[in-house]
Amino acid sequence: MCPGRRCWGLGSLLLLLPLLALCSKGGEYAAALLPCLEIPQDAVTGTVGQSVLLPVSYRCNSTSCFPLSIRWMFGHTSQVIIACSVRKCSLDDGGAPKICSKKCYPYPAHWGRVELFPENASLLLWDLRLSDNGVYTVS
Repeated sequence: MCPGRRCWGLGSLLLLLPLLALCSKGGEYAAALLPCLEIPQDAVTGTVGQSVLLPVSYRCNSTSCFPLSIRWMFGHTSQVIIACSVRKCSLDDGGAPKICSKKCYPYPAHWGRVELFPENASLLLWDLRLSDNGVYTVS
C-alpha cells in the first residue's frame, strides 16, 4: 500500500502466439520449398521493463526455401513489428537453419526494441511496456 500517493507496480504481460502454420502430419513437409514452422508454447509472460523471447523454430527440406520472408505482427489489426528477409542459411542434418544472412526492417512502434533471430525466427522484445500486451503472429 502507498497511503497518500499513487502506487505503480511492474505489470505482467501475457503474450499469445496463435498457431498459424505447422508441419504437416508426422513432421513431414507439405512441399519441398515451404518451411516447417514449430511453436513450442502458446503463451509467454513478461514483465514491464524487462525482455521476453517469443520462441518459434522452423526447418527446411533444402536451401532452396531461401530467400525466406518472416514477418512478426501484433494485435488484432496485425500491425507489423518487424519484417525480415532471410537471404540464405546453411542447414543442419535435420533441416534447421544455421549461419544465416538477413536484412530486417523494424517498424516505428517497436523501433530499437525488437530483434529477430534468422536461424529460428524467434522474436526478442525488450523494454516491455503495458501496451505490448496482446496477441503476436508470425508468418
